[in-house]
Parts: sequence; C-alpha cells; structure tokens
Amino acid sequence: MTSPNRHGIGRERVMLMGDDRVFYLGLLGAPSVRNFGSLTVYAALDRPFRICLDGRRWVSRELAVVPPYRRHSIETDDQMIGAIMLEPDSVDFGRLPDALSPGGQPWGDAGVLARIHRAYAYLQTIGVGATVEGLDGDQLFWGGPLVRPDLDPRIAAVVDTIRRNPTGHYTAEQSAEEAGLSFSRFLHLFKEEVGVTFRKFRAWKRARTLLYYVNRRTTLLDVALEVGYPDSTHFSHSIRQYYGLRPKEIFAGSRRLSILVQEAQRVRAA
Repeated sequence: MTSPNRHGIGRERVMLMGDDRVFYLGLLGAPSVRNFGSLTVYAALDRPFRICLDGRRWVSRELAVVPPYRRHSIETDDQMIGAIMLEPDSVDFGRLPDALSPGGQPWGDAGVLARIHRAYAYLQTIGVGATVEGLDGDQLFWGGPLVRPDLDPRIAAVVDTIRRNPTGHYTAEQSAEEAGLSFSRFLHLFKEEVGVTFRKFRAWKRARTLLYYVNRRTTLLDVALEVGYPDSTHFSHSIRQYYGLRPKEIFAGSRRLSILVQEAQRVRAA
C-alpha cells in the first residue's frame, strides 16, 4: 500500500457497487460533459476539484452534489476523485440529509467530507482479494440508511424488474401491461413517480451496468453485447453520452481498480 495522504487515503483504487449505490475511488481522467442518471456526490481527496454545472461558470469545491440527469463537467489536479452515485429510485429526495440534498451546500459540512474520507480509507484496506459479509455502504459513508421512496406499487414493480435485470429489453408497452395500466397512463405515472421518463430510466440502468465490467480482460464488443447493446457503435455513443469518456478510456483507467460487488448482504471482490 502506498503512503496515505493527510486524510489517510492511499493511491489504491477501489469501487464498492450494488444495485442502488456506487462508491468509487479512482482515476477521473479527462471527461467531457457528463450526464449521470444518478444523484452524484463528488469528494476531493486532497486538493479541491473544479466543477461546472451550468456550462459557463467553474467553481472550486471539496464536496459537491449533482442532481440526476444534470449535465456537468469536472476537473481535478489530484488525478483521483471520490464519486458516489445514488440511484434516485432508491432514495426519498424529500428526506435526504442536508449534505446530500442537491439544493443544499455540502461543501460547508467538513464532518461529512471527513466521514467520506474515512470510509474510502477503510475500503482500501479490503479492496484486493477480500470477501466481506454484511458491509453496509450507507452506514459506512453516512452513518445510517437513506430513506427509500414510497413509490406506487405498480411502478415499484416495474422499477424492481429493471433494477434486477438492467440489460433486459423491456418495452413500455410490456411494462404498462404488467402494471395493469393503459400505455399513456403508465408513461405519465412512471415519470411522476420516478422523476424521469421510462425510456431515460431504462437507458441509464443499462449504461450503468458497464461499471461491473470495467476491469475485466475482454473485448469491448463482448461487453457491449453482454450489457445489451446491439453493437459497439451504439455502446460507445451511449457510454460517452453518460460518462463523458469512451468505453476504451474507461477500461484503460480501470486496470488497477478493485471492484467489490454488493449483492443483498454479501460483498465479493471482482
């Protein structure tokens, strides 16, 4: 392990990932505009990063919260960044802690940043070749669980189906039928409950699946097909639209990334 910085964080790259959460500590690269479908929390590791949320004005921050589907750009002189992605269908936005609220001012809460630093430092100690039972990411990073939204049961069932198999090819017509709703009523209710259109939701869940594969030694075409894209061209275009990087750039920057995949109460090293 390399010598840690003043926050106890070394240079080891690690990502804890599950259906609803991603806790990433690794290279940022030089992305163009990003547009994640998650609520994203960025944490500086040593020096402040620079972030632009409106396409014009850059600000310097140690901690920043970006709402889902908000186009943004980010730069850092540290090379590495902490990025925490919370799926919006898994959190009640009205009951988020102030530090995680998109409308709040998280950069003013040094305690939250210090806890994030401690959590990342802990992940680095288990990030290679380990299997951990019962690791709770929310408890580790926030001190307790985040409140889940109370979705309409019919929409919640559709969301859960896509969450469990994000590479599946679900049509809005099929989902409306399974929900027992007319097509138009389903589309309206889905957006009202989830905060985004069915099409956008499904597309983001598929693109997010890429993160499970980024440190595997396989061809981009194999990954594209396994994730559910018809070919490498569609795959590359979609991934760059969300991540601001081409798939090959993401794979190149993830060669030394240790991935912990969380399934229910089980975490395994990948």
